[in-house]
Amino acid sequence: MPSQPIQQSDYRIRKLIGTLGLALPVLLPLSEGMLLSSMSHYYYQPLSSLIFVIILASFGLFLLSYKGYKIDSKTEKISDDLLTNIGGISALIVVFVPTYCLESSSPVIDEICASGEYPLLGHIDGLKNTIHLIFAGIFIFTMGWMSKYKFTRGEQTSKNRFYKWCGNLVWIAIGLLVVLVIIDFFNEDFQITPYDVFFLETLAVVPFGISWFIKGEAMENIKSLFSKTDTSQ
Repeated sequence: MPSQPIQQSDYRIRKLIGTLGLALPVLLPLSEGMLLSSMSHYYYQPLSSLIFVIILASFGLFLLSYKGYKIDSKTEKISDDLLTNIGGISALIVVFVPTYCLESSSPVIDEICASGEYPLLGHIDGLKNTIHLIFAGIFIFTMGWMSKYKFTRGEQTSKNRFYKWCGNLVWIAIGLLVVLVIIDFFNEDFQITPYDVFFLETLAVVPFGISWFIKGEAMENIKSLFSKTDTSQ
């Protein structure tokens, strides 16, 4: 596909999404000083809930604002704009329909569950939890799609191969999560260990964060900044 012009604002959005993707799995445990069974469970802690809501809502709004390249009807079935709209709406649904407070690996959150005094839109409803999981999966899936297919237009450069691997890692992590959940559901003797989900979520989020960060030409900006510093000296 021939190169197309892209709005400068889209480069900024790419960098912001990449930065948020890299920050999310780091800031959440740091904010509470502990690992929980999933990123979504940080919704139930005071400081980390702010971080979780702000970052996920930012994902949603940035993705809805992103336009990307025009669709090439000969080689593509879905446009950048539509794909990121799907991802953005999914991210916002993840915020407004949080996971349930059960199975968090936190005694504090267990007490919240037992008391019934849930923060914000918290709950113990299984249906809402399923909705949360589905749209979280859609959000991550679209980010993998962007990395694997949308960021790799044109010649197969080393960067494009890197983006494809990022997309592959995102989808592998999603696939492993789905397999774990299915096995856990149908096999009573099998049990997901406390932090399996968190680590697989991290495996999904970090690669898409890196790919968006690099695709936003962040490395070029950093190199330019250092070159200006060297010149001024």
